[in-house]
Amino acid sequence: MPCSNGEYSPAAPTPRDLRAHERFLQIVEEKHRRLGLSRREFAQSACGVASALLVINELYGCKSDRGKPAAKTDAGYDVTPDMTEDAGLACERLKRNTFVFDVQLHPPNPLMPWTDRNLPMDADTFLRAAFVDSETSVGVLSGIPDTRNLALPNLTANRMLQELVDRHAGARLFCHANLDPSRGPSELDYMQDVHERYPLAAWKVYPHVNPWRLDSEEVGLPFLQRSRELGVFRVAAHRGIADDVGDYAAASSPVDLVRAARAFPDIQFLTYHSGWQGNVDEDHPFDPTQANPGGVDRLIKAFLDHDIGDAGNVYAELGSTWRNLMTQPQAAAHVIGKLLRYLGEDRVLWGTDAVFTGSPQEQILAFRAFQIPESMREAYGYPELTDRVRVKIFGSNAARVYGLDPDAVRCELEADAISRERSARLIDPREAPVPHERSYGPRTRREFLAFMRFERRLHET
Repeated sequence: MPCSNGEYSPAAPTPRDLRAHERFLQIVEEKHRRLGLSRREFAQSACGVASALLVINELYGCKSDRGKPAAKTDAGYDVTPDMTEDAGLACERLKRNTFVFDVQLHPPNPLMPWTDRNLPMDADTFLRAAFVDSETSVGVLSGIPDTRNLALPNLTANRMLQELVDRHAGARLFCHANLDPSRGPSELDYMQDVHERYPLAAWKVYPHVNPWRLDSEEVGLPFLQRSRELGVFRVAAHRGIADDVGDYAAASSPVDLVRAARAFPDIQFLTYHSGWQGNVDEDHPFDPTQANPGGVDRLIKAFLDHDIGDAGNVYAELGSTWRNLMTQPQAAAHVIGKLLRYLGEDRVLWGTDAVFTGSPQEQILAFRAFQIPESMREAYGYPELTDRVRVKIFGSNAARVYGLDPDAVRCELEADAISRERSARLIDPREAPVPHERSYGPRTRREFLAFMRFERRLHET
């Protein structure tokens, strides 16, 4: 079902969403007794996950051209009906011992309570959702736009959470520091203060808020020059998720990021959300003749126009993008295929926007089973989504960006408390580790508007 990371209003469930939900419940009812499980146990098992992916294949695996009859597509998930009853087969397809580095995690309540759901901002909730309930090995605690208005106290809270994770779960968590360079020269002084007080993985910026550009001489270039002087060589920039459709150079477009990357080749530019926009149809290949593309195609056009190359310093991040494409197999195949073809398999980073969207595990399992079909690879030149490519996307690409050795990190973490608890849950091979699926981001337009009101009040104070 739709869920937002707080940066966009979640779409209402479609009739197809509701049919899929009903179909999944039918399968649960049919299978749980046969396997000697409760309904919940089946739904949370590897067989249950395979069932959900099978339903997506059945009900969402159709491409409908404007005004033309729907046609079945072979884009989707590599699951079969026998996996709904055979836990061994389901586990073989869905489970791997993969290093997962999630470059976009969020605490369950990053600002303050914003609905009547009484969500606690506690470390235990974050730890369990991000690391115990999923295969995520290492993550980055990122921000949302208005965390900058909380200034140093927000960074202090993040550092406390990081230290708590270090004590109980090993060195699993990096932290971003939010900035708003549009504030002018005072922000450059703030950067110095932050850098002296806190260990930083990267700066996180939102150029489409109080619009400014990463390539502007007044704002963007001084910010990047100060980042270079301070020795911080990673910039994570929100690009996409906005309503400015139909303008290649709009405020949310990655064009400025790519231009800045050309000017600062020693800085790694992480394109958060890859330019994806929920109101743009991604069910098509990239068209190099399109002067005004939307969505992910804006990143690809800028990448090609400025000759960055697949060994360059521009990366595409999948937070919220993959989560929203999971039930659009054809569009998902185009987006993943385009990013792999044009940016290269070493330049796509795994991110989930969890725990806004619940545990990252559902996204991990789905991506592990996803396929770009041969028909699309032949037609559009997309590479095959092999296990080797998935390993890169899941973790080794981000490990390289953040200067980690995945093998050394896994060896260091495998005996900690988190790994022991996760292993205990895997003793029963019928279960995939998704015991408490719960989302913390806005799930309806009403909740989204409540979230925005709290953000505005925070900004005013």
